[in-house]
Amino acid sequence: MDMLELHSMDDYESLKPDKWGTPSLGKDTAAGRYNCFGKQGPSVRLLQQLPPGSRALDVIVMPGMAFDERLGRLGHGKGFYDRFLQRYKEIDKSVADASGEEPKMPLLVGLALTEQVLAPDQTVPMTATDWPLDALVTGDGKL
Repeated sequence: MDMLELHSMDDYESLKPDKWGTPSLGKDTAAGRYNCFGKQGPSVRLLQQLPPGSRALDVIVMPGMAFDERLGRLGHGKGFYDRFLQRYKEIDKSVADASGEEPKMPLLVGLALTEQVLAPDQTVPMTATDWPLDALVTGDGKL
């Protein structure tokens, strides 16, 4: 998974569904687009090129199927966001180590319908590779 720039609403509307039905860029256009780390093309190894102390992303809105009150998130089971965040953390840690600063992970915010939040006595199953949210926003504003 990567995060690449869209230029306009027309650009968004031109996206084609991938095999999961997710609107996606064609591989032929990825190289000329800015990624979430402020460089062109896919983001592999590019966070290392950011100036010390800068952060590429401030907030990531995390989709999910279900959420719990402990800020657990059940995604769609493919681990795309979890793997992206782990890669981001590893690259950011190497940049922080080189600059002597603390790694700066983005704020992870879930966005849910009230019906997607489990009862207080229930939790989303999570493993060591799952990332908990920093905040959860629901339609009723309770979390």
